[in-house]
Amino acid sequence: MKINNRMNTIKEYHFKKIEENKKVLINQGKEIIDLSIGDPDLPVEKSIVQALEDALCTKNYNNYPPYDGIIQLKDEIINYYKQVFNVFLVREEVLILIGSKEGISNIIPAVCDFGDTLIMPEPAYPVYETCSRLWGTEPYTIPLKESHGYLPDLSAIPDNIRRKAKLFFINYPNNPTGAIANNYFYKYIVNYCTDNDIVLCNDGAYNEIIMEKRQPLSLLQFDPDKKFIEFGSFSKTYNMTGFRIGYVVGNRNIIDAICKVKSNLDSGQFIPIQLAAVAALKLDRDYVDRVRKVYDKRREIAISILNEKNIKVFNGGGTFYIWCKVPHNYTTDEFCEELLDQNGLIVTPGYCFGNSGYGYFRISLTKSCGEIKKALKKLKKYE
Repeated sequence: MKINNRMNTIKEYHFKKIEENKKVLINQGKEIIDLSIGDPDLPVEKSIVQALEDALCTKNYNNYPPYDGIIQLKDEIINYYKQVFNVFLVREEVLILIGSKEGISNIIPAVCDFGDTLIMPEPAYPVYETCSRLWGTEPYTIPLKESHGYLPDLSAIPDNIRRKAKLFFINYPNNPTGAIANNYFYKYIVNYCTDNDIVLCNDGAYNEIIMEKRQPLSLLQFDPDKKFIEFGSFSKTYNMTGFRIGYVVGNRNIIDAICKVKSNLDSGQFIPIQLAAVAALKLDRDYVDRVRKVYDKRREIAISILNEKNIKVFNGGGTFYIWCKVPHNYTTDEFCEELLDQNGLIVTPGYCFGNSGYGYFRISLTKSCGEIKKALKKLKKYE
């Protein structure tokens, strides 16, 4: 059987593998606490669920949605960007997605030809590299280092890459490190990509998952001419991972190109799910602070215990992840396997986010304070 040669460059999605291994262990009667995948355990707000139920009683709810998304949701996203970021959008600058993961894939053929180069960070959400290879482009990885606050050092990008790259993925607040970008960085990278004619896109899935009362940042605040784009998601802030609803905002020419790809590959997200997303955006800012407060408490507990165990952590203050160093005298696999075998604890090996992740692991704060305490208190004190 003849299979696409590019499939040979792609590994199985690691979180699928973790889920399969977890099921085997649970079936064997082992008690497991999974702090690997970023799937929030918090409940969906009742108003969101009610909006979904109500939408099932409306006329034509089962018909095809508009390819670019329903107007009600576009308008709520426009209002959200105005109120939270003081960024003014029009409907042509908003496209509704079946989760931001879909948009991350579709922007590549929208911008790049086969063989083109795109720039992406490492460690990073593995979908950037996987989609790059699926679409036949060449990913150039730029290392993120703790000494640089896990922000890319643009001066380290070789001239030949700078000249030929068409697309640059960034992701702040950052998965897996939890790092947050600042005003200076956004201005710097916007100027860099403008000067080098590179399409910049921020994966802003965790824009709101920062410490309580802090003001979130959007790439578009530093891109007044709207040359670039930003992805957004309802999964993390509103605990709607299974709903598969997201959006992309920014440059209308790029939006049009993504929509052209998208309209040939899918028929849009189910209208009731889009109306549920409208209800999510209508929640007040107190809701967002309550979510942040939950993760702040979990982060505080986890870091305190990890410090007691002599495990070094990077406290970036963003996302609901903690990026940790593997203790001395362990390989990444040895340590992660010991956590599972001796403590029933699943974490994500750092190399799942690229080779620079060897020697690290990621903890997800998507379990209760009690479960996090129970899991981490079991760990021995490392040298």
